[in-house]
Amino acid sequence: MPKAQPFRVIQIGFGSLGRHIVSSILMRENLELVSVVDANPELLGKTLGELLQDESESIIRVSDDLSGVLQAAQADVAIVATSSSLEVVTPIIEECLGSGVNVISICEELSFPYQKKLDLAESISNVAKQNGKAVIGTGINPGYLMDLLPIVLTAPCQSVKTIQVTRHMNSSHRRPSFQKKIGTGMTNAEFRQNIDEGIITGHVGLVESIQMIEAALNLELDEVVELPPEAIIAEKEVTNSFTIIKEGDVLGLKSIGLGVKNGEDIITLDFQAYAEATPQYDEVIIEGIPRIHQRIEGGVQGDLGTIGMILNLIPIIVNESPGLKTMKDIPVPRNTMRFWKE
Repeated sequence: MPKAQPFRVIQIGFGSLGRHIVSSILMRENLELVSVVDANPELLGKTLGELLQDESESIIRVSDDLSGVLQAAQADVAIVATSSSLEVVTPIIEECLGSGVNVISICEELSFPYQKKLDLAESISNVAKQNGKAVIGTGINPGYLMDLLPIVLTAPCQSVKTIQVTRHMNSSHRRPSFQKKIGTGMTNAEFRQNIDEGIITGHVGLVESIQMIEAALNLELDEVVELPPEAIIAEKEVTNSFTIIKEGDVLGLKSIGLGVKNGEDIITLDFQAYAEATPQYDEVIIEGIPRIHQRIEGGVQGDLGTIGMILNLIPIIVNESPGLKTMKDIPVPRNTMRFWKE
């Protein structure tokens, strides 16, 4: 019997989350990290052993030459963890696909781009099909908790009237870049200005999650609405590893997305992330026959969950048919740490 072979992986993006993705790849026996690419000049030429210190003895060096890496690596999949903007990541994704490498990206806009970014979605899908490879956008949210999970939970329902999903998390447990993105520590005026000017994005992906649910259940919504993010204000001073949040300043935010039909909110996605939020939970309520109410006490830790989604999709996407996929299109996601390359 031939020896099982690991899936060969390129990591593109070595920021705060990219580092954790790399560390997790190195710990999985069925995955082989073959290269890391990042444009940060402070990282170039350094080994993972130097950058991760006690976590790794790897002699792989960070490169900024994506073309050269793709040509030499003979990789099965590239993980793109660089930006939430599909415009920014599309050239990277298409270069990988053009070199015969499947792609998994944490770009939120890639999770379901067919309405907001149709031209880019079609371009990516065409390049993937031309090269016989697959590409998908995933993560814990969007990608699982507020879209795929409620979709799957409707399976035993004879009828579905409404879906309400709430994610209530303590953002102090998330990486600093995430806390910055939701305005932690800003004054209320700074928060509003930064949101309005696009300097911070808040949560990205509610619209994509609603559109994925709509497409999966054929809901034929009249409109999808994302309400302006609301700052959650500290009633007392809060200190966490990211910053000191003064009374009256911003702990984080609340974002709501709505899928509307005939004037009724058919889908409601309620995302709340702020410092020291309690209790933490992820909740799905489906009003239908039968009614379903699922609550994950403590919630799913976002960074760990995102990494898990990425790693577990590698064997699935490598064996998927060519083209741009969404989480509703592929076989049932699951833990794949015991799956090896055929």
